[in-house]
Amino acid sequence: MENKKFSRRKFINTVGLSAFAAGTLALPAFSYASPAVGGDRNINHIGPIEGYTPQVGTLVSMLEWISDSVIGVTKKLSVEELDYIHDKNSNSIGALMMHVAATEVIYQDITFKNLNNFSAENKEKWGIAMELGQDAQTKIKGNNVKYYTDAMNEARSKSLAEFKKRDDEWLLSGETKDWTMNNYCKWFHVTEHFANHRGQITWYSKRLPGSGS
Repeated sequence: MENKKFSRRKFINTVGLSAFAAGTLALPAFSYASPAVGGDRNINHIGPIEGYTPQVGTLVSMLEWISDSVIGVTKKLSVEELDYIHDKNSNSIGALMMHVAATEVIYQDITFKNLNNFSAENKEKWGIAMELGQDAQTKIKGNNVKYYTDAMNEARSKSLAEFKKRDDEWLLSGETKDWTMNNYCKWFHVTEHFANHRGQITWYSKRLPGSGS
């Protein structure tokens, strides 16, 4: 598939995107994530990325930004902090990092393999992280932060490889009898899932023993 060169300004004018300043929102100045998209790219530029069709690249830029945020806020946590469980209904930060990776994997199976759930292989590997709860509390523990960021980057590398094979027409399609969402909506849900659990991670990190919060 040939990816045509794009103009960022033309793309923005075409789809009517607007940039908003969000008060005291802190933007990451540096990238902590895997350089799979390209180390010289400004991660704070949401929009098309060379090597992908325009809207696929824009989706990738959003996925990279939010996963980079998760990696950035957890990069200094110890094993004990990653394992900390606030109460019986809580998940550890490490388990949440595995959960967002699992979410990405299940949507790979749904959109790239046309399945309605995990493949059997991925279910065995990622099922506990996907479900969270008591099993995750007892089985996802004792790992350093690299273990979790490697899992996130492993999942993302597979997503990026598959996105390179697809175009905007594919992204805007994908609605089926069982899935009323198109592929863009499915993958936007992955982005939203990262953001949701990034908030939980921040909340837990401020309540770690000795944090002073």
